Amino acid sequence: MPPTVDMGIPGASTTGRSVAPGPARKRVLLAEPRGYCAGVDRAVETVERALERHGAPVYVRHEIVHNRHVVDTLQQAGAVFVEETDQVPEGAIVVFSAHGVAPTVYAAAAERNLQTIDATCPLVTKVHNEAKRFARDDYDILLIGHEGHEEVIGTAGEA
Repeated sequence: MPPTVDMGIPGASTTGRSVAPGPARKRVLLAEPRGYCAGVDRAVETVERALERHGAPVYVRHEIVHNRHVVDTLQQAGAVFVEETDQVPEGAIVVFSAHGVAPTVYAAAAERNLQTIDATCPLVTKVHNEAKRFARDDYDILLIGHEGHEEVIGTAGEA
């Protein structure tokens, strides 16, 4: 079992191996794989509804979620995952993933007459709106995240 981390949670288990110092050791166990948030659940449902309404194929820019089982299931149902909008046939339907996209992606989709469905998580949209607001008000923005990740790219594109 991997080492556990003392998160200072009252009543947490004190048995098992721990990296926490002192006599009152507590453990935090992380499930693997973990479930996903409501925004991801909404995005998956968006792709499923698009497939029901429009039939296959429905193109999805980037994997809708970081969950192999979910992605495989959607592929079997007719979702086609692409990295960029130029891989989508002109005029086709493309779903933007829960991670959000930069405004340049919307522009590229419009140039190709793609029918877009935005499955961006509402919390990601909120971050995008805040980035736009702070940029508009001439704030310096420090964006912390994983370089190259869709959410980071999308948020940076908003500012």
